[in-house]
Amino acid sequence: MALLEVKNIKKHFGKTEVLKDISFSLDKGEVLAIIGSSGSGKTTLLRCINFLETPQAGVIAVGDEVLFDGSDPAKKKDKEIRKNRLHFGMVFQQFNLFPQYTVYENLILAPKLLAKEKLKAGETYMGESSYRAAVDKIKEEAEQLLEKVGLTEKRDEYPCNLSGGQQQRVAIARALALNPDVLCFDEPTSALDPELTGEVLNVIKGLKSSDSTMIVVTHEISFARDVADKVIFMADGVIEEEGTPQQVIENPQSPRTQAFLSRFNRFSD
Repeated sequence: MALLEVKNIKKHFGKTEVLKDISFSLDKGEVLAIIGSSGSGKTTLLRCINFLETPQAGVIAVGDEVLFDGSDPAKKKDKEIRKNRLHFGMVFQQFNLFPQYTVYENLILAPKLLAKEKLKAGETYMGESSYRAAVDKIKEEAEQLLEKVGLTEKRDEYPCNLSGGQQQRVAIARALALNPDVLCFDEPTSALDPELTGEVLNVIKGLKSSDSTMIVVTHEISFARDVADKVIFMADGVIEEEGTPQQVIENPQSPRTQAFLSRFNRFSD
C-alpha cells in the first residue's frame, strides 16, 4: 500500500481551473520532485495536499486513512483540518519563523502546544506525568534536529541574526519536529541567494538517506534529477509527464516537457 494516495484532485478559483484531475501515489521513503513553469499549479497542489486549500473534488489518503473525500459534502471542522495537517510538514519559500523566539524555541513550540492540547483533551495516555515526559522528549529531539541541519551553535540565536540559508534550515528542522508522514517543500531555495542554495539542498539530500518521504516543488532541475525517485512535470493544471528522473528529465516524451527543459538547459549553459 502506498503511503500517500492523491486521486482525481480538482481545484478552481472562480472560473479558473487550477488543478484538473491530478492523481499520483508515493511510497514510504520516496522523494517526488514536481517541476514546471510558474502558474502550472504546483504550489496549489501542494497546498491542497497540506490542507491549506480545499479541493472541489478528489481523494487524499495517507496509509489506510482517507483524509479528504470530495464526494462527501460535509464540511470538515477546523479541528479535523488541523489534525489532518499533522500528517504533513510544510517548508515554504519564505521561512515563516517566529521572530520573537530563538531557533530552539521555534523548534519546540508546536510540539509542546500539541502535547498540551492532548493533555487538556483528557486523552488517557496523556496525564500530567506523561506530559512532562513528552516535553522532555520534545526538547531532546529538538537538539538532535539542530545537529541534523548543522545549526547546534545557533541554538539560542534569533532568526534576524541568521542568514537566509540558516533560516531555511531551521524551518526544515521545525517541520520535522512534528514527525510528519510526508515532508513538503514549496520551492525552498527560491528566496535564497545562489551561494546559499547549496546548503539547503544538501540538508534535503541528507534527509533522503534518513528514509523521509518528501514532495519537493522546485526549479532546481539538477537537484530533481539527482535526488528524486519520481518526477512530475506539470503544465496548465495537469500532469503532462510522470516517471523517473531518467525518463522525465533525461528522456522527456512530451513536447511541452521538452520545451520546458530546453529553456532550463539554455539558462544553465
